[in-house]
Amino acid sequence: MFSVPTKTQYGIRALVHLARADAASAAASASQASAEIARTEGIPSKYLEGILVQLKTAGLVLSERGKKGGYRLAKPASEMRMIEIVEALEGEVKPVGCLDDIGVCAQGDCCLPRIFWVGLKEAIDGYLGSRTLSDVIEG
Repeated sequence: MFSVPTKTQYGIRALVHLARADAASAAASASQASAEIARTEGIPSKYLEGILVQLKTAGLVLSERGKKGGYRLAKPASEMRMIEIVEALEGEVKPVGCLDDIGVCAQGDCCLPRIFWVGLKEAIDGYLGSRTLSDVIEG
């Protein structure tokens, strides 16, 4: 059925780690080494690096080089919508391929289940858009 890809699960875990590190740090926005995040969160290091690059490209994390370098959140967890995270890692949520192109369906305009799929996408987008990274941390 529906499942959240491992990449997205790992990305959210890494962001939660960074948000918790920010909250625990006396110095605002302390960077975390990717190796430390990988070890603590049980994420393969090379896989995490690719995820962090995607999150950086999307403007969700910042990276710093050097001995005390690493990653940190680009904005407060309370301002980071879950839909931003999911779309940064997986692209737009699409339960079925015909949402963007009705022509991919043999039934075209006559496809009655398409209305259901559109509603499901709207529900998912609404939920992800209404939740922040802070909501995930706070439970």
